[in-house]
Amino acid sequence: MSRVNNSGFYKIKFWITPEELDEIFELFNHQGALFVSTNHVQTPYDKQQVLQAYHRFYGYYAAAEKAADYFPHFVYSIVLTLDQDTAGFFVRNEGISFPYHEQWAVDELPCIMISLPKDIRIQAEGAEGADYTYEDIREHRPLAYQLYEELVSEIKTRTKLLRFLVPESGALSLQKPSVRISRKAAEHISSGWTFDKYKLVMHTK
Repeated sequence: MSRVNNSGFYKIKFWITPEELDEIFELFNHQGALFVSTNHVQTPYDKQQVLQAYHRFYGYYAAAEKAADYFPHFVYSIVLTLDQDTAGFFVRNEGISFPYHEQWAVDELPCIMISLPKDIRIQAEGAEGADYTYEDIREHRPLAYQLYEELVSEIKTRTKLLRFLVPESGALSLQKPSVRISRKAAEHISSGWTFDKYKLVMHTK
């Protein structure tokens, strides 16, 4: 039997340079962070390997021409030990859809999402035997939630909301995704193949 009291995720979506991501990841340096792939093998990686993968992923969108031999993919679990408790973040790429010729464009703009579950499973013995509930992570893993808040603060300090213009019906339509972007990342992606192919215009200053 289970009871879900606090479901869902805390999450933030953003797009920053590999150098900026390296600086963000410094918050994990003293937390015993382990980066793990989400496949069935759960292959472990160190931070430098993850940053190398992000560098390639980022470069795919910053390039002047679209690479034909690379499928953009950046997904990891981040397992942390905080005061003898284990907590997990999730980092993955997501696409930003936008209209093109009165339908959705075939390609998408990139962003990264870091998320933290709002709940944690708590096991207990009930009248009918083993039982468990999902409780607020802020109460049971306060250090994990505090670290998430620090990550969000660092990301927001370095970024602004992404705004870009799309040609539509002879005019420019302003797109307002719930994604933040750094100044350098905005410069790089606006010079990349996606903006050129779809005649997009960066509006984030």
